[in-house]
Amino acid sequence: MNYLNLPIQQVSNGSFELVPIRYEDRTLIRTWRNEQMYHLRQMTPLTEVQQEQYFTQVVAALFHEAHPTQYLFSYLKDGICIGYGGLVHIDYQRGSAELSFIMNTALEREEFDLHWANYLHLIEKIAFEGLQFNRIFTYAYDLRPHLYPILEHAGFYLERIVPNALIENDRSIPALIHSKWNAVLRKATKNDLKVTFKWAQEPLIRQYSFNRNEISNAEHELWFNAKLTDSNCHYFILETTYGKAIGSFRIDVLSEQTTGVISYLLDPEFHGKGWGIALLVLGQAAAKQTGITSLIGEVMPENSSSSAIFVKLGYDAEVLSDRIRYQKNL
Repeated sequence: MNYLNLPIQQVSNGSFELVPIRYEDRTLIRTWRNEQMYHLRQMTPLTEVQQEQYFTQVVAALFHEAHPTQYLFSYLKDGICIGYGGLVHIDYQRGSAELSFIMNTALEREEFDLHWANYLHLIEKIAFEGLQFNRIFTYAYDLRPHLYPILEHAGFYLERIVPNALIENDRSIPALIHSKWNAVLRKATKNDLKVTFKWAQEPLIRQYSFNRNEISNAEHELWFNAKLTDSNCHYFILETTYGKAIGSFRIDVLSEQTTGVISYLLDPEFHGKGWGIALLVLGQAAAKQTGITSLIGEVMPENSSSSAIFVKLGYDAEVLSDRIRYQKNL
């Protein structure tokens, strides 16, 4: 069966393929899930009856929904199912989905790295090229550290750590969230003068700026060119994979060269879709590559959305007379 409104139904890489989940694979999937409960959000073993009901009622309905809450796929090698996964917990407003993946338990020890990397490559095509989602992410209990290097190699970044996500045998286990965005953070160029001036004039952006005075085009051009040539400034633009600039991230390096003061902004058209977190996570990675070990960000007290992002990403807050200062060691 095919899903409604899914532009890419299946993808392949050599002998490997992702296809819409097949009813015939339900028994294998139940077996693997029951064998791997230790790292899943599954409290009790699945019975045959439960799995049959799930496939005939829940899974079957997904194929007839215009906007299903999940897209599930069988992962095949030469036509034989050796795993399954999908895009789950979909948030269409933010264009975001969590990734899930389980493979044949007998193959995990020797072949997990191969299949995990291959699956990430295949599911990304469906999410980014097919559905044009903004973000895909994994939420994994910190029980299998071999997941993380493969995620990082595939372009995922550690977004945040959720403490006490699982309590097992009186032991607290955190969960790690790794994210990948359908965008890149690139260095700013002279070609970005026009769009950065447009952002500088936006009322919503000026509302939360420490300098609320109107800025002329000539003033902005002088400031912009100075930043591009300043050796103590790292200036980046967040650009979608289809070439649209949607925000900026700037680091002004302090005298000790290891601490940077950050300033970021997002085109108001893209507010409320999670791009603010993307800017900070990608900006942190860019800062580390320059040798910076600590970042400082300052926001006005009424800028609750920026404050929420800093807190979510683990910055320490210091309340000053006219602003809140957030700092984080990288």
